[in-house]
Amino acid sequence: PRDKRALTEEEERGKALFNGGGTGCAECHLPAKGYTDRVAHPLKPLPTRRGYAEEENVAFKTPGLAFVGGSAPYYHDGSVPTLETLIELNHDRMGRTAHLSKADRAALVAFLKTL
Repeated sequence: PRDKRALTEEEERGKALFNGGGTGCAECHLPAKGYTDRVAHPLKPLPTRRGYAEEENVAFKTPGLAFVGGSAPYYHDGSVPTLETLIELNHDRMGRTAHLSKADRAALVAFLKTL
């Protein structure tokens, strides 16, 4: 098991944003269930990358977030190199993050890295 430590102020702010803050993160990534609801949710499609087929089914099961900070690259095709980039480019595709300030996005990423 991972050592538990007190969250920093920034991580606490990120946790508050994750669990509320108008993001909707905790609606699918349920903290009490390993940060997932294990349900397939339709997502806005990403642009199709060269060499890949267009997605026919854009419903993906919500992944658990344990160790998400150390599991880059992200998305099923590995197209996003960092968690910071994922949150920056999310544009309300998964949850609602477009309204977050740069500092709030950094806090959300800081919290996610504690999981």
